[in-house]
Amino acid sequence: MISAALRGVRRFIDRRLHNAAPVILMYHRVADIPIDPWGLAVAPARFEEQINALTQVRRVVHLHDLVEAERSRSSRDKPLAAVTFDDGYHDVYSNARKVLQRHDCPMTLFVTTGTIGTDREFWWDATSRIFLETEMLPANLAMEIAGTTIHWAVPPVAQQEGRKKIFQEVWARLRVLEYESQLKNLEQLGRWAGCDLTAREAHRVMTREEVRSISDGLITVGAHTVNHPTLPAHSIEAQFREIAESRQACEELIDGPVSAFAYPFGDYTDATVSAVRDAGFSMACTVEAGVVRPHADPMKLPRLYVGDWSGDGLLKRIKDPLS
Repeated sequence: MISAALRGVRRFIDRRLHNAAPVILMYHRVADIPIDPWGLAVAPARFEEQINALTQVRRVVHLHDLVEAERSRSSRDKPLAAVTFDDGYHDVYSNARKVLQRHDCPMTLFVTTGTIGTDREFWWDATSRIFLETEMLPANLAMEIAGTTIHWAVPPVAQQEGRKKIFQEVWARLRVLEYESQLKNLEQLGRWAGCDLTAREAHRVMTREEVRSISDGLITVGAHTVNHPTLPAHSIEAQFREIAESRQACEELIDGPVSAFAYPFGDYTDATVSAVRDAGFSMACTVEAGVVRPHADPMKLPRLYVGDWSGDGLLKRIKDPLS
C-alpha cells in the first residue's frame, strides 16, 4: 500500500513538472491538402485555433531564448513554449506567418537549403504524388535501388492500402540513399508513372526571397541540412558537409548568424551530434517527444509533434507530452 501511495505521489509530481516545464512544438506545414500520409499538415483554421490556445496558457519565446527565459521565470509566470517548423514549405510563408504575426508568436524555421528556390518538391512528396495521387499506373514496377532490383504488383488507386504499402517501402529504401541516387530513382519512377514531377503550387518550397523576408525578428531561421538526408546513413565527412553547408547557406540567405539546427527525420548518432557542434551550432532539436527538463542537452532538445488538432487537442497534448 505504501509503495502504491509513493507511485501516486511520483505521478502527481511528474505531472506537475510536465505542466510547468518548457515545451518545443514541431510543425511542418499549414495547408489543406487531401493526401498527407505522414500527417505533416495542419489546416490554416486549426493552426489559428492552436496558436490562440497556446498563447493563452503559455508564453511563447524564441527557441534561442528558451533556456535563459526558463532560468529567470518565477513560479507565478506562465510556463514557456517555443514554436518550430521544419523543411521550408511555401505555405509556412503564406499561411502560418500571418497567424503568428496576429498573435505576436515567435517561431524558428529550420530550412532545407538545397531545395529552396528550385522547381522540385521534396522527394517524399514526389513519391507520394506518384503512388497515392496518380490514378493510372502500370500494373507492375521493377526498380533497381542501391544495386537491388525489387518487383511490385501495383493495385489501382482505389486500393489505397495497397498503394500506400508500396509507397512506404519505396520511401524507406530511398530515405537512406545519397541525394543524387534519390533524384535518379525519382526520375525513373516519374518516367514509369508518366508523371511530371515539377513542383505543384500546393507542395512547393519557399523561394530565396521568401526565406529572406520571413526572417523578420518574429521568425528566425535555423538549418536543416542541404538535402534532408538520414544523416547516420552516411559517412561522418558527408554528414559534416550537409550540416556545415546548410548553416552557411542559411546565413547567406538571411545575412545574419544561424545558431540552431534540427536533425532530419530526428535521426542522429553521437558522431552526428559532434558534427553539429563542430559546425558552430549552439543548439539542435530532435523529434523525441518530451518537455525540456533542467540541464537538458542543448544539442538534443526534445519536441512535441503537432497534428491537425483543435486548440483543446493541442493543450491536451502539452499536458500529457508522452502520450
